[in-house]
Amino acid sequence: MTMNQIRDAIRTIAQTRLAEAAASIKETPWAQAVRNVRRAWCSCSSTSVARVMLRRYPQCYLVNADFASYPRVNLLEYRTLPTDHVPLVRVTRTGFVELIRRRRADILEFEECGATLVEGDGALRSPTSRDIILSIAHHGWRVLTVDDARCILEARDIAEADGGYLTAKNRWLPEVDRDADGIGIAESLFPFCEQVIETRSAIIVVYTPGLPRPLRLWRLNLKWIMPSLPPVA
Repeated sequence: MTMNQIRDAIRTIAQTRLAEAAASIKETPWAQAVRNVRRAWCSCSSTSVARVMLRRYPQCYLVNADFASYPRVNLLEYRTLPTDHVPLVRVTRTGFVELIRRRRADILEFEECGATLVEGDGALRSPTSRDIILSIAHHGWRVLTVDDARCILEARDIAEADGGYLTAKNRWLPEVDRDADGIGIAESLFPFCEQVIETRSAIIVVYTPGLPRPLRLWRLNLKWIMPSLPPVA
């Protein structure tokens, strides 16, 4: 084997080992936590949040963030929709135009009243509590809405649950508690859900594996992007 061949072989081995080391580092919990926080921050914009809501819900109110006065939301229309917690998202006019391509929406109403209803792609069927928790673990973040929070907290009622677990101490454990505890976010997730329902608002939750259990779920405030929903009777 010539010297050039030896050098090429050494270089190939070194590059392979470095690539393996880099891939291994990316899969460590703390590296995943950093990646999740970065992704959540990048998604914490009005247009990004509105796009997520339009994918998940059959309708979404887009509110003009640049409106000179107070935007008028048609509450009669709002309350006759199939659900009482249709998302409201503030977007700029530029963001609105970008989002309503190939969708039914009234740009004149958006500009004159400051808010308009836009048809989304979502279905009326709400995800299960397991779907929500697996989504948080898989994607690393999620916009936690009133629907999500209600779904999770209602699933904790073992009297209404479809399934449950019997612990070694003969206590009943709902599936949602088991799922949340499995990735170490139960301590934060349920209080966050209670806050979301109480304020009828939305937050972004960020999953940060590798940190101590009380710190494995963080919240980002969406107050200026997703205002609290109007009260219902």
